[in-house]
Amino acid sequence: MVRKTALLILLLFITGVVKAQNGNSMLGFYGGIGSVFPTGGLHDNFDGCVTFGGGITGAYKHITLKADVYYGQPSFNKQNMFAITDEQGRDAQLNAAASATQLGVSAQLGYNISLGNRVSIIPSTGIYWSHYKWNVNDIKWSKNADGLDVFQAVNTTTVTMGKVGWIASIDIDVRLHSKYVNTSLMPRGQGRYTSAVRLTPWVATGSFSNAVPSAKGCFVGLNVSYAGLLSSIMQ
Repeated sequence: MVRKTALLILLLFITGVVKAQNGNSMLGFYGGIGSVFPTGGLHDNFDGCVTFGGGITGAYKHITLKADVYYGQPSFNKQNMFAITDEQGRDAQLNAAASATQLGVSAQLGYNISLGNRVSIIPSTGIYWSHYKWNVNDIKWSKNADGLDVFQAVNTTTVTMGKVGWIASIDIDVRLHSKYVNTSLMPRGQGRYTSAVRLTPWVATGSFSNAVPSAKGCFVGLNVSYAGLLSSIMQ
């Protein structure tokens, strides 16, 4: 639901951008690699990871709107996250693999500040949906032939946790080059395409305490992306 709402808002905004006055509108995309690090109780349960992602953006004058998504596979810092034990206090549940899957989706509103011909910064804030998914094994203990305690998996269950929170980020764009292009996406069929390296530090809230009481804190991330920006020109 959150993802559909964010995409709908972005679509309506971009539709308005395309119809905007010449020289004031911009459309773009970006994609790249990054990293995300959980803090607080989140880090007690999950480690940080490398992420891959991208998004789309639009602007009218200095106001920007962007929607993006990233994907990563963090490892665990706690193997029995739900603290399920048997009568003897031994673990009765363990993670079935070495890592989980993590998905983050955001929609943010920002303001573009130019620092010259080649550099601009865009502070933004908005909503952020974070999601974890992994498998856990229910285990049963027994004695082996040497009298040692051993366990085996008796059932595998898929666990998912999702939460909506707030995100704040700063896009730092360093422009590489630009050229004029003919395109139907801009008024009067002409625009300026600019390529840039985008560096984005960000922080977002993340609390899954309804599922795991200790899993609450923040996400701190850093993304490096290629950005392709198509802007209208004055006629």
